[in-house]
Amino acid sequence: MYFDNHSHTEYSNIRLLDAVNKPQALIDKALEYGLSGIAITDHECLSSHMKVNKYAKQLHETHPEFKVVLGNEIYLTDTRDIGQKYYHFILLAKDELGYRALKELSSIAWMNSYYDRRMERVPTLKSELANVMKRYKGHVVGTTACIGGELGTSILALNACEEVDDMTNAQRYHQQIVQFLEFCIDVFGKQDFYLEVAPAASPEQIIVNQRILSIAGAFNLSLCIGNDAHYLQKEDRYIHKAYLNSKGGEREVDDFYEYCYLKTEDEVKDLLRESFDAATVNSIIVSTNELASKFEFFSLEHNQSVPEVEVTDYKKGFAPSGWEDKYPELCRLIWSDNIQERYWVNECISALQAKGLYEDKRYLERLNEEARVKRVIGEKLNTCMFAYPNTLKHYVDLFWECGSTVGAGRGSACAALNHYLLGITQLDPIEWDLPFWR
Repeated sequence: MYFDNHSHTEYSNIRLLDAVNKPQALIDKALEYGLSGIAITDHECLSSHMKVNKYAKQLHETHPEFKVVLGNEIYLTDTRDIGQKYYHFILLAKDELGYRALKELSSIAWMNSYYDRRMERVPTLKSELANVMKRYKGHVVGTTACIGGELGTSILALNACEEVDDMTNAQRYHQQIVQFLEFCIDVFGKQDFYLEVAPAASPEQIIVNQRILSIAGAFNLSLCIGNDAHYLQKEDRYIHKAYLNSKGGEREVDDFYEYCYLKTEDEVKDLLRESFDAATVNSIIVSTNELASKFEFFSLEHNQSVPEVEVTDYKKGFAPSGWEDKYPELCRLIWSDNIQERYWVNECISALQAKGLYEDKRYLERLNEEARVKRVIGEKLNTCMFAYPNTLKHYVDLFWECGSTVGAGRGSACAALNHYLLGITQLDPIEWDLPFWR
């Protein structure tokens, strides 16, 4: 059995038609083939990961040794210059902390996206990768990805120069390879940086595979196997081709994607023997399983979390006579141990008094009902829902104070009396007969 560190799902189609694999079908096929695990590495996209992780949680009960790894195939560049080549690179989260690094890096890439040659580009700068990884070293594995990576591209350029005896440029590409590998070793450490070889029989891939083997020896680095699966099995090749060309035009896909499917161990061995001897193939498979052993199972699921801002610490107060029966929810908040709950009720009651609405029982009845709904929702989500409008009030106040304009962003916003009292909205829902709903 072997571990596949590089596979794609339909979520790689976020910017360009790319893959046809359904996440669960891809994982099931890996299980069927007897793999020790598989990494989901969509093109600068983490969107499949919740679905993948929830399915992995199910499989963990019956197949605890099978690793479903969350990764990202980023575009690693030195700059965000227009017209450059966007080199592929693989990041794999070893644990929950490593996954946080993937999220940070992906956010940076998307926040700095731009258009080049009619496509949205989302590169990660090497400087950004190095800066983020200072906090996460030991929690993320980096691999060199496919021929589209900087290593594969530089190897092919170096080989082309050597074939025509252009030693000046050959030396330049040799130095580029050395600098790239030294950068990666510095960022990840040798123990978490792998050189990817692909089970394929294309002439270019054989050149890259064989050169990578010698590079691995020179730098004392380990190899890993990347199928770069964009479709599920060999028989799906023409379905994938039709899909890529389904929006008009004629994309050349035969050479590039001929071997981009998930393979059995026998298929992997047969194709790798086009580049290596049998002993080397076996050692590479051992190396992939050593890589698989580094990944921990973790769950992305967690309780709903409402951001809390600092609020005034209202002391526990005394409710007016009769409130305990008429307005039990408001009384509970007045006596609450939770600072966010006490702030919410005190601010709302103070606003009622300031607006001359305190004596109108319709407002207290409505506020009591809104407090009940927030309590019930908060109990179901295991969070403090009163912190939600408190935080919203904080930022809306900042917008007003700096002279900006802000409007209600949700249909339910103007239906809430507490939003009106907290200054989030300016429509009195009682006066305008707006029903409260969530």
